[in-house]
Amino acid sequence: MTEGLGNGRCGRFSEDLSAFADHTLPPRRWQQVGYHVAGCPACRDEVAAIKRVCSRLSGSCAAPTTSAPESLAARLERIAEGASDAPLYMSAGAPGELPSRRRARSRLIRQGSIAGLGALATMFVLALMLAPDPPTVEDPVHMAREEYSLSITSISVNETIGAVLLAHERGARPSEPVQQRARASIVGSPFEISAREAAAALSHGPEAHLTYSGTQRVWISDGRGAFHVNDVRVDEVAGEGSTLAVLDAQGDEFVSWFVPTSTCCSPTSPAGWSFLEYEGRDQVAGRWAKVIEARDVDGHTVSKWWVDTANGMVLWTERYDTFGRPTVISGFTELDLEHAQLAPDGIELAFMNVPAAVVSEPVQEWCTGLRYCPEMLAGMPLVAHASSDLGNRTTMRLVYSDGFRSVSVYWTEGLLAADGATRVSDDTPGMPEVEVWQAGHGVVSVATNGGLAVLDRAVSALPAEEPWRPTLLERFREGLARVGGIN
Repeated sequence: MTEGLGNGRCGRFSEDLSAFADHTLPPRRWQQVGYHVAGCPACRDEVAAIKRVCSRLSGSCAAPTTSAPESLAARLERIAEGASDAPLYMSAGAPGELPSRRRARSRLIRQGSIAGLGALATMFVLALMLAPDPPTVEDPVHMAREEYSLSITSISVNETIGAVLLAHERGARPSEPVQQRARASIVGSPFEISAREAAAALSHGPEAHLTYSGTQRVWISDGRGAFHVNDVRVDEVAGEGSTLAVLDAQGDEFVSWFVPTSTCCSPTSPAGWSFLEYEGRDQVAGRWAKVIEARDVDGHTVSKWWVDTANGMVLWTERYDTFGRPTVISGFTELDLEHAQLAPDGIELAFMNVPAAVVSEPVQEWCTGLRYCPEMLAGMPLVAHASSDLGNRTTMRLVYSDGFRSVSVYWTEGLLAADGATRVSDDTPGMPEVEVWQAGHGVVSVATNGGLAVLDRAVSALPAEEPWRPTLLERFREGLARVGGIN
């Protein structure tokens, strides 16, 4: 019916003429079309023709005399929502599309999906921003030595030396440096004994069945030829444990620790060591003692022990460097073999598990942080282990010992703070040799009293140095945990 319309402007209104005749156009559009029809004879004729057709089809093109119920109109408006101003036969979507419930649902799903993706993207970015930085290890050498001291004290191997070292690391004031020589003993000539005889003489077994109290004096080399001195009050009750009270430079008690009785460790001499026993006897704290000496494969004197001839208790011990100079000395200055009393306020050191029943398991469920916890390290067996997750930081402690030398391995989550370095080491005379390095998302420290050769062997058997490079997924997981208040 639109053929022959008068001018080019009519094309803008021709599609709305039918709706204009039906009075179904939106008010504003109806006015625009009516204004045009009033001034365009061709369009007026077209509208008249449309009305005649309507009249023939339905008898009338006028507006209906009855209106729809208000509830129906309201319902239709709710269905149409934003398109309620348009005729129902006109789609609210793209041209040519008819309204439908399916299309409306699809539109809602699309809108919901976009909103959900936006929320997920926001949460992802927020989680990455809030992901906590790893805890830092500010003083790795201090950490390694503290762990070594704690470990050897906990397993009752040179426990008074370990207690003094641990007290120093935790702030005890050492004495002013003093000069100290190796113990002068008036004894006869030495004669060679077997490694088995030496191990039997130096076994800690007899001490576990003794109750005694006394004072041990410990000299620790300052690395410059002098020594720091601390006294340790010892109370040992057979079958229960011992109290170690470390005194500071003024003679005041700095800290008191309780160490449960331990059967560690049966001495097994390192390969190449030889042992000598002196013919004469020496006196220590009023007790007669025999003197046993250990020499390394090169013939250097490594250690000497003064062993009570009556009960097998080690009364005095000294360790030497390759030049025969003492680096650590420890021995009783007072000893009472009848009385002892455990201090009620002694702080128990970290509990250490003896691995005899679990180390042979194919899956080491107790091993945390490290990919694998070796049963042997630098020729020494694993004698104790412990793990912890206190303070949202997972840690793993391993202790290896052959009764003569010990190695402490410590793993902790975190980042090595060493001015950009990923490995640090220290071999100050008189102190445990130490090496610490970054291994992925954790820091590994190794400390030993066995020398640099033992340290190198231990380090080579543990995870290699690796920088901390968290993946996006790991950072997202950590950030999400923080957002959720998990940590």
